[in-house]
Amino acid sequence: MIRSTARATASAGHAVTDPPEDRGDGTEQEPAATVPAAGPGRRRVRSIGVVIALTLAGVAVVVAVPWGEGGRPAPAGTEPKASTVKVVRTDLSDSRALEGTLGYGTPQTVKGTGSGMVTWLAPVGTKVSRGKALYRVDDTAVPVFYGSVPVYRNLTARNTVGRDVRVIVDNLRALGYDTGAQPSPGEVVSVTVPADATASQESEQKSEQEDEQEGEQEGETEGPGGGAGTPAGKGTGSAESAGGVTRVRVGSGDGVYTDALVNAVERWQADRGVPSTGVIEPGDVVVFSGAVRVEGASAQVGDPVAGALLRVTPTAKAVTVQMDVSEAGSVKRGDPVTVRLPAGTSAAGKVTGVGTDAEQPEGGGPESKVTVTVSFVDQRTVRKLDSAPVQVEFVSETRDGVLAVPVTALLALREGGYGLRRADGETVAVKTGLFAKGMVEITGTGITEGTRVVTSS
Repeated sequence: MIRSTARATASAGHAVTDPPEDRGDGTEQEPAATVPAAGPGRRRVRSIGVVIALTLAGVAVVVAVPWGEGGRPAPAGTEPKASTVKVVRTDLSDSRALEGTLGYGTPQTVKGTGSGMVTWLAPVGTKVSRGKALYRVDDTAVPVFYGSVPVYRNLTARNTVGRDVRVIVDNLRALGYDTGAQPSPGEVVSVTVPADATASQESEQKSEQEDEQEGEQEGETEGPGGGAGTPAGKGTGSAESAGGVTRVRVGSGDGVYTDALVNAVERWQADRGVPSTGVIEPGDVVVFSGAVRVEGASAQVGDPVAGALLRVTPTAKAVTVQMDVSEAGSVKRGDPVTVRLPAGTSAAGKVTGVGTDAEQPEGGGPESKVTVTVSFVDQRTVRKLDSAPVQVEFVSETRDGVLAVPVTALLALREGGYGLRRADGETVAVKTGLFAKGMVEITGTGITEGTRVVTSS
């Protein structure tokens, strides 16, 4: 015999059940459970449907019956109201986040030149600006000058022309010395070569002529481009004028070693306590693009000056990012970035350097990396941090003024592609563009700014 039992439970457990009936044959019939009607003092139970379970021949059938507001059955075909959003016109940008390190940028090694012994090095953490000593050689200070070209030769001949001369002009002026007027670009000046240099030059030319004559006698003279007649890379018109005087045209960015500049150099040398020779040699100053901060030492007091001495960085804080070579091709100087800081805040930055020397990452890896340097638009945003791990967001693609909707509004169409369901129930096929931060660029017939479309969230 199959016994079927139905039970109903009222709110708060107040079920009312009649006692079993006596059937007269020794068996009892379970009475049907009754649910009390809602009334005063009883909690009304609100439900969205009734589920009736029937057991017929061992098969369970579940029927869901929808109910509407106030406990009344909902009309057939009624569906919950869908959420809608407006199509907006906005700017979209796709970005990728890479791990970076906040610090002072990539260190640069400072190498000494000439002879002498290192007698002092600026301590680690020191910031050295224009005119201040970075190290001392034979107890003579070597100051920092600002510029883009190092002093690569002895500046001694009057009217010597070059960008290295311009570095001397600009820095002495900045330090308060009167360097006099400079010839304008396009002017021609006469450079007087010192007598000892002229004699050396004449001796060299005489030796070259003798070698050329010997080569002609032995049939070994080579044609243009090198050989005994004209050594490769050496000009033949460097002493065109008699008496060691050469006429040179001043170019853009050049400086001229005038008499007034020589006098300024002599005054500067006297103020430093060194002989007032009016001559500047390569080891007398060290040139950077701006002030530097000493990160570490590569030498120690007592070492020869020729060699690596210090490691320096810019004084402004920056972020360095190790980026795959294949990705670095899309990054260029001046690109805007967003730096995510440890405290959950962010700071605006821009790319100020993209390395050209690829290196294999530590521990190996599938691809070599280059160093990308990011500077902050406002240094005050990181004034409380000296070093920290950060994330840098690089914008890889941007769309300005496009129509966009949340990605959750897209519908996959049976015939392929995507569509949007408008608030009036019509589904419209759309073409998608850039996906970025939960939004997607769309275009389609009947879709304009402000159109309401259905979304799943």
